[in-house]
Amino acid sequence: MANFNTHFIVASGASAVVSATLLSMEVVNPQEAVIAFSIGTLGGLLPDVDSSRSTAIKVGFNVLSLLMTIMIIFVKSSTYSLIEMLIVASLVFMGIRYALLEFFRKISKHRGMFHSIPVALLWGLVVAIVSQWFFDLNSLVSWVYGFMITFGYFVHLILDEIYSVDLGNRRMKKSSGTALKFGMYKNRKQQIQTIVIYLLIPILFSIAPNTELVQTALFSKEAWLSFTDIILPYDGKWFFH
Repeated sequence: MANFNTHFIVASGASAVVSATLLSMEVVNPQEAVIAFSIGTLGGLLPDVDSSRSTAIKVGFNVLSLLMTIMIIFVKSSTYSLIEMLIVASLVFMGIRYALLEFFRKISKHRGMFHSIPVALLWGLVVAIVSQWFFDLNSLVSWVYGFMITFGYFVHLILDEIYSVDLGNRRMKKSSGTALKFGMYKNRKQQIQTIVIYLLIPILFSIAPNTELVQTALFSKEAWLSFTDIILPYDGKWFFH
Protein backbone atom coordinates (compact mmCIF):
# COMPACT_ATOMS: atom_id res chain seq x y z
CA MET A 1 0.00 0.00 0.00
CA ALA A 2 1.06 3.58 -0.58
CA ASN A 3 2.50 5.50 2.37
CA PHE A 4 1.12 8.67 3.92
CA ASN A 5 3.28 11.08 1.92
CA THR A 6 2.27 9.49 -1.37
CA HIS A 7 -1.42 9.61 -0.49
CA PHE A 8 -1.16 13.23 0.64
CA ILE A 9 0.78 14.44 -2.43
CA VAL A 10 -1.34 12.63 -5.01
CA ALA A 11 -4.67 13.49 -3.34
CA SER A 12 -3.75 17.16 -2.94
CA GLY A 13 -2.49 17.36 -6.54
CA ALA A 14 -5.58 15.70 -7.99
CA SER A 15 -7.87 17.82 -5.79
CA ALA A 16 -6.08 20.98 -6.89
CA VAL A 17 -6.71 20.14 -10.56
CA VAL A 18 -10.41 19.41 -10.02
CA SER A 19 -11.08 22.42 -7.76
CA ALA A 20 -9.20 24.73 -10.16
CA THR A 21 -11.26 23.38 -13.06
CA LEU A 22 -14.51 24.03 -11.18
CA LEU A 23 -13.27 27.53 -10.35
CA SER A 24 -12.40 28.24 -13.99
CA MET A 25 -15.86 27.07 -15.03
CA GLU A 26 -17.32 29.42 -12.39
CA VAL A 27 -19.09 26.53 -10.69
CA VAL A 28 -17.56 27.67 -7.38
CA ASN A 29 -16.03 30.91 -6.17
CA PRO A 30 -12.40 31.18 -4.92
CA GLN A 31 -13.31 30.57 -1.27
CA GLU A 32 -15.40 27.51 -2.17
CA ALA A 33 -12.61 26.24 -4.41
CA VAL A 34 -10.14 26.34 -1.51
CA ILE A 35 -12.57 24.44 0.70
CA ALA A 36 -13.21 21.93 -2.11
CA PHE A 37 -9.45 21.40 -2.45
CA SER A 38 -9.14 20.84 1.32
CA ILE A 39 -12.04 18.38 1.37
CA GLY A 40 -10.60 16.44 -1.58
CA THR A 41 -7.22 16.22 0.14
CA LEU A 42 -8.93 15.09 3.34
CA GLY A 43 -10.78 12.43 1.36
CA GLY A 44 -7.44 11.13 0.17
CA LEU A 45 -6.43 10.51 3.79
CA LEU A 46 -9.71 9.24 5.24
CA PRO A 47 -9.48 5.54 4.26
CA ASP A 48 -6.43 5.15 6.51
CA VAL A 49 -8.11 6.53 9.63
CA ASP A 50 -9.10 2.94 10.39
CA SER A 51 -5.46 2.30 11.31
CA SER A 52 -4.92 3.18 14.95
CA ARG A 53 -1.19 3.74 14.41
CA SER A 54 -1.50 5.61 11.13
CA THR A 55 -0.15 9.13 10.62
CA ALA A 56 -3.25 9.71 8.49
CA ILE A 57 -5.60 9.22 11.41
CA LYS A 58 -3.93 12.09 13.28
CA VAL A 59 -3.47 14.41 10.33
CA GLY A 60 -6.85 13.54 8.83
CA PHE A 61 -8.79 14.30 11.98
CA ASN A 62 -6.76 17.44 12.61
CA VAL A 63 -7.64 18.67 9.12
CA LEU A 64 -11.28 17.63 9.49
CA SER A 65 -11.55 19.33 12.88
CA LEU A 66 -10.01 22.57 11.64
CA LEU A 67 -12.02 22.57 8.41
CA MET A 68 -15.34 22.04 10.19
CA THR A 69 -14.47 24.68 12.78
CA ILE A 70 -13.56 27.23 10.10
CA MET A 71 -16.77 26.52 8.20
CA ILE A 72 -18.80 26.94 11.39
CA ILE A 73 -17.16 30.32 11.99
CA PHE A 74 -17.89 31.46 8.41
CA VAL A 75 -21.52 30.37 8.54
CA LYS A 76 -22.43 31.46 12.07
CA SER A 77 -20.28 34.59 12.49
CA SER A 78 -23.20 36.87 11.61
CA THR A 79 -25.59 35.03 13.94
CA TYR A 80 -23.63 34.19 17.09
CA SER A 81 -21.82 36.48 19.49
CA LEU A 82 -18.06 36.10 19.95
CA ILE A 83 -18.49 34.05 23.14
CA GLU A 84 -21.06 31.80 21.48
CA MET A 85 -18.73 31.31 18.50
CA LEU A 86 -15.83 30.34 20.77
CA ILE A 87 -17.99 27.81 22.61
CA VAL A 88 -19.45 26.26 19.44
CA ALA A 89 -16.10 26.20 17.64
CA SER A 90 -14.40 24.57 20.64
CA LEU A 91 -17.13 21.92 20.94
CA VAL A 92 -16.95 21.10 17.22
CA PHE A 93 -13.16 20.86 17.21
CA MET A 94 -12.95 18.75 20.39
CA GLY A 95 -15.87 16.56 19.38
CA ILE A 96 -14.34 15.66 16.02
CA ARG A 97 -10.67 15.57 17.03
CA TYR A 98 -11.13 13.38 20.09
CA ALA A 99 -14.64 11.89 20.46
CA LEU A 100 -15.17 10.99 16.78
CA LEU A 101 -11.55 9.82 16.43
CA GLU A 102 -11.92 7.46 19.39
CA PHE A 103 -15.21 6.18 17.97
CA PHE A 104 -13.57 5.31 14.64
CA ARG A 105 -10.69 3.57 16.39
CA LYS A 106 -13.11 1.30 18.23
CA ILE A 107 -15.44 0.36 15.37
CA SER A 108 -12.99 0.07 12.48
CA LYS A 109 -10.39 -2.45 11.40
CA HIS A 110 -7.62 -1.52 8.96
CA ARG A 111 -8.42 -2.53 5.38
CA GLY A 112 -11.95 -3.45 6.54
CA MET A 113 -15.19 -2.07 5.09
CA PHE A 114 -13.86 1.45 5.62
CA HIS A 115 -11.53 0.70 2.69
CA SER A 116 -14.32 0.16 0.14
CA ILE A 117 -16.18 1.77 -2.75
CA PRO A 118 -19.61 2.00 -1.03
CA VAL A 119 -18.08 3.80 1.95
CA ALA A 120 -16.51 6.32 -0.45
CA LEU A 121 -20.01 7.00 -1.82
CA LEU A 122 -21.41 7.13 1.71
CA TRP A 123 -18.94 9.86 2.70
CA GLY A 124 -19.94 11.92 -0.33
CA LEU A 125 -23.62 11.73 0.61
CA VAL A 126 -22.93 12.60 4.25
CA VAL A 127 -20.82 15.63 3.33
CA ALA A 128 -23.42 16.87 0.81
CA ILE A 129 -26.23 16.53 3.37
CA VAL A 130 -24.27 18.17 6.18
CA SER A 131 -23.18 21.01 3.89
CA GLN A 132 -26.77 21.90 3.05
CA TRP A 133 -28.56 21.13 6.30
CA PHE A 134 -25.97 22.28 8.82
CA PHE A 135 -24.05 24.95 6.89
CA ASP A 136 -27.01 26.16 4.83
CA LEU A 137 -25.10 25.96 1.52
CA ASN A 138 -26.90 25.68 -1.80
CA SER A 139 -27.33 22.26 -3.41
CA LEU A 140 -24.64 22.81 -6.05
CA VAL A 141 -21.86 23.66 -3.60
CA SER A 142 -23.04 20.91 -1.24
CA TRP A 143 -22.72 18.33 -4.02
CA VAL A 144 -19.34 19.73 -5.06
CA TYR A 145 -18.05 19.18 -1.52
CA GLY A 146 -19.62 15.71 -1.42
CA PHE A 147 -18.05 14.84 -4.76
CA MET A 148 -14.63 16.08 -3.68
CA ILE A 149 -14.44 13.88 -0.59
CA THR A 150 -15.56 10.84 -2.62
CA PHE A 151 -13.07 11.77 -5.35
CA GLY A 152 -10.22 11.99 -2.83
CA TYR A 153 -11.35 8.71 -1.31
CA PHE A 154 -11.21 6.97 -4.70
CA VAL A 155 -7.75 8.40 -5.35
CA HIS A 156 -6.60 6.75 -2.12
CA LEU A 157 -8.20 3.38 -2.89
CA ILE A 158 -6.83 3.31 -6.43
CA LEU A 159 -3.33 4.18 -5.20
CA ASP A 160 -3.45 1.32 -2.69
CA GLU A 161 -4.47 -1.09 -5.44
CA ILE A 162 -1.68 0.16 -7.72
CA TYR A 163 0.83 -0.43 -4.91
CA SER A 164 -0.46 -3.99 -4.52
CA VAL A 165 1.20 -4.82 -7.85
CA ASP A 166 4.86 -5.73 -7.47
CA LEU A 167 6.17 -4.63 -10.87
CA GLY A 168 9.70 -5.84 -10.07
CA ASN A 169 8.66 -9.45 -9.54
CA ARG A 170 5.58 -9.07 -11.78
CA ARG A 171 3.21 -10.49 -9.22
CA MET A 172 0.24 -9.43 -7.12
CA LYS A 173 0.85 -8.82 -3.44
CA LYS A 174 -1.39 -10.24 -0.71
CA SER A 175 -2.94 -6.79 -0.27
CA SER A 176 -4.41 -6.94 -3.79
CA GLY A 177 -8.16 -6.44 -3.74
CA THR A 178 -8.30 -5.27 -0.12
CA ALA A 179 -8.69 -1.58 -0.95
CA LEU A 180 -10.85 -1.20 -4.06
CA LYS A 181 -13.66 -3.56 -3.08
CA PHE A 182 -17.46 -3.52 -2.98
CA GLY A 183 -17.92 -5.35 0.31
CA MET A 184 -16.68 -8.00 2.74
CA TYR A 185 -18.41 -11.34 3.26
CA LYS A 186 -15.99 -13.67 5.11
CA ASN A 187 -17.91 -13.73 8.39
CA ARG A 188 -21.31 -12.68 9.73
CA LYS A 189 -20.04 -9.40 11.17
CA GLN A 190 -18.58 -8.33 7.83
CA GLN A 191 -21.76 -9.37 6.02
CA ILE A 192 -23.89 -7.27 8.38
CA GLN A 193 -21.58 -4.26 7.96
CA THR A 194 -21.79 -4.57 4.18
CA ILE A 195 -25.59 -4.83 4.22
CA VAL A 196 -25.95 -1.85 6.57
CA ILE A 197 -23.71 0.35 4.38
CA TYR A 198 -25.63 -0.58 1.22
CA LEU A 199 -28.94 0.13 2.97
CA LEU A 200 -27.70 3.52 4.15
CA ILE A 201 -26.81 4.73 0.64
CA PRO A 202 -30.39 4.95 -0.76
CA ILE A 203 -31.68 6.29 2.57
CA LEU A 204 -29.14 9.11 2.59
CA PHE A 205 -29.66 9.79 -1.11
CA SER A 206 -33.38 10.29 -0.46
CA ILE A 207 -32.61 13.19 1.91
CA ALA A 208 -29.62 14.52 -0.03
CA PRO A 209 -29.70 17.93 -1.78
CA ASN A 210 -31.54 18.34 -5.07
CA THR A 211 -29.40 17.66 -8.16
CA GLU A 212 -31.01 20.13 -10.59
CA LEU A 213 -28.32 22.78 -10.11
CA VAL A 214 -25.62 20.14 -10.57
CA GLN A 215 -27.11 19.01 -13.87
CA THR A 216 -27.28 22.61 -15.11
CA ALA A 217 -23.79 23.59 -13.92
CA LEU A 218 -21.90 20.48 -14.97
CA PHE A 219 -23.88 18.47 -17.52
CA SER A 220 -25.63 21.04 -19.68
CA LYS A 221 -24.53 22.21 -23.14
CA GLU A 222 -23.47 25.55 -21.62
CA ALA A 223 -21.32 23.75 -19.04
CA TRP A 224 -19.58 21.76 -21.79
CA LEU A 225 -18.88 24.92 -23.79
CA SER A 226 -17.51 26.56 -20.65
CA PHE A 227 -15.24 23.56 -20.05
CA THR A 228 -13.91 23.53 -23.62
CA ASP A 229 -13.18 27.26 -23.37
CA ILE A 230 -10.77 26.76 -20.46
CA ILE A 231 -8.81 23.83 -21.92
CA LEU A 232 -6.75 25.96 -24.33
CA PRO A 233 -5.92 29.71 -24.32
CA TYR A 234 -9.04 31.55 -25.49
CA ASP A 235 -7.03 34.06 -27.58
CA GLY A 236 -4.67 31.53 -29.14
CA LYS A 237 -1.67 32.96 -27.28
CA TRP A 238 0.35 30.85 -24.87
CA PHE A 239 1.61 32.50 -21.65
CA PHE A 240 1.56 36.02 -23.18
CA HIS A 241 -2.00 37.28 -22.81
